[in-house]
Amino acid sequence: MEEFQPRPPVALTAAMRRDIARRLAAGEGNAGAAAAADRRPVAEDAAGLVGAAVAGRIGLVSVALPSLAYPLWIRAGSGDAAAAIAAVREAGGGLDLPFLPHRIMVIGDAYLAVALAASYPDAGLVSVEPVPDRARLHALNTLPWRRIATVHNPVGVAGTRLSVFTDPATGGELLVADPNGEIATLGLGQVLRHFGWQDADLLVIDPAVCPDLANPAIDGDLSAFRRIMVRVGAAGAEIALADRLAPPAWRAGRAPRHVTFDRAAAGPRASSRRQKVFDLAGETIACTMPAQGWRPAGETGFCLAPPAGGEAVRLALRCFAAGASGFEAGLRLLPAPVAPTRLAIGFAAADTGRTIHRAAREIRPGESVIWRFDLPVFFGELEIVFEATVAEGNGQGGWLELHDPALL
Repeated sequence: MEEFQPRPPVALTAAMRRDIARRLAAGEGNAGAAAAADRRPVAEDAAGLVGAAVAGRIGLVSVALPSLAYPLWIRAGSGDAAAAIAAVREAGGGLDLPFLPHRIMVIGDAYLAVALAASYPDAGLVSVEPVPDRARLHALNTLPWRRIATVHNPVGVAGTRLSVFTDPATGGELLVADPNGEIATLGLGQVLRHFGWQDADLLVIDPAVCPDLANPAIDGDLSAFRRIMVRVGAAGAEIALADRLAPPAWRAGRAPRHVTFDRAAAGPRASSRRQKVFDLAGETIACTMPAQGWRPAGETGFCLAPPAGGEAVRLALRCFAAGASGFEAGLRLLPAPVAPTRLAIGFAAADTGRTIHRAAREIRPGESVIWRFDLPVFFGELEIVFEATVAEGNGQGGWLELHDPALL
């Protein structure tokens, strides 16, 4: 019998890849909800797996759940087991969101942040753990997830001083306002700007670690979110908030563990799939890098610094676009004594060089924005050229950060 010899894979032609992309894109419009549901974790019996791991034990244990890519760390003998079970079950249902979130902030529930990262693989998340004694556990659970950024300060009204107390009813940690407290609060708006978020989709809060929910000074920053979910039962914080987030600007609702507030002006948003165009840990792509004046910024962003004299610094990337119709990136020019920077982004068909779109804008020192614009729908190999120049005169250019540039 002739020995079997495997055949080498045959590369797809550009025409075949465009045809496949068109077929996939054509089905996404009718199956968007189903696709989102398919990405949710499998509804396994988390209670049984977690319960077996912590039964008869005291100390740090790890639990592997089929729905999560990495183990959960739990302090056996504490309330962590119940919190992990509730988070995995709740996020497994997508929190019953009426939209597909792309930017999520979770304050005080790292287990929920991890479960939401599994439920929404295209979303960026910020997980806030302000209680110092839980910082180590928070790091163990969130560090394996590249898309989860972490903050270990309270978030609310900037400058509030807090102390940790024990709730006599539950034994859990509470943060309370204390003029002599050793914990300093970061402003919610300040944190959003740090991550380049002018607006966001979902904020989930445990009021036990965010006492500033009772302060109306936080309301302006809360309006950046499309939906706010407040854990029920922490000193009635959700009741006080309901008086301020009232109709017609907001619509209140209920979820199993939360009170919800939906910003009425947000309206429906079509679900979109983000395709990162710069990812150091992602699929290998071709690029043309400048000799100097550029560097990575994290794994999914980079910086450009134009030289003095009006010259440009350029970075070109190639990727396959499966029907992309928009582009988005977070921009920040470091607040140094430098001239404003002009950023231009050109899109062209890689095989023919045909120009598809070109957009440009000016960024001033200290400015931080989300830049989003439409593109003509395109299927095929795409070359994207990022070009930064000094906008005014011949001054020295500064470092312009581009965070998470992506096709939409």
